[in-house]
Amino acid sequence: MKVRRGIGITAVLALAVPGLVAITPVTAHAVPQICKPGEKFAKVNRITVSNAPTHMEGISLAPGVGFNRQVALRKDRTFSAGIDTTAEASAKAGVILAKASATLNVKLAVAGSWTTSKSVTDTWTIASSSKHRRYILWSGTRVYGGRYSYNLCIDGGRKWSVTPGKWRSFRTQWQGSSLCGAGYKKGTMEYNAAILGGC
Repeated sequence: MKVRRGIGITAVLALAVPGLVAITPVTAHAVPQICKPGEKFAKVNRITVSNAPTHMEGISLAPGVGFNRQVALRKDRTFSAGIDTTAEASAKAGVILAKASATLNVKLAVAGSWTTSKSVTDTWTIASSSKHRRYILWSGTRVYGGRYSYNLCIDGGRKWSVTPGKWRSFRTQWQGSSLCGAGYKKGTMEYNAAILGGC
């Protein structure tokens, strides 16, 4: 009788061992929480800045003729603030453009904004000269763009989802004039307006 009881105990232990082994891997491979579910942030890099005329009008002044007139500049181009291929007004785009504004330390247009598609009216005063002159009157904005990575905490805080893409925005619109033939520095608003205006 004693021998039989010993065999019975051994059998029970043998059956219990596989169960213990099966549980161990689950505990060892548990994924810890690394972020707060729904947490999000963005990074921006490869930033570019350019001066972009949006409205232009050309004038030609004969020798001895001055100019003092209100002019409505026609729309030439529009620019948008957003991400990827469309001006996306969303929480995602807002996070990205907020990061871009902070990185550049400038106030950029928010997602979904566009430069005006209407004519821009202002008054220009140009003194007379003994020479014939051609001017491009313009209104323009500074355009910003670059790459982004959008990070979102998913899977209950166990994983970061990272989405890359392109962003763009703009800031203050301002007016001015470019004298055809003047030696403006390449890339300035005056230079770009002269080139685009056909000087």
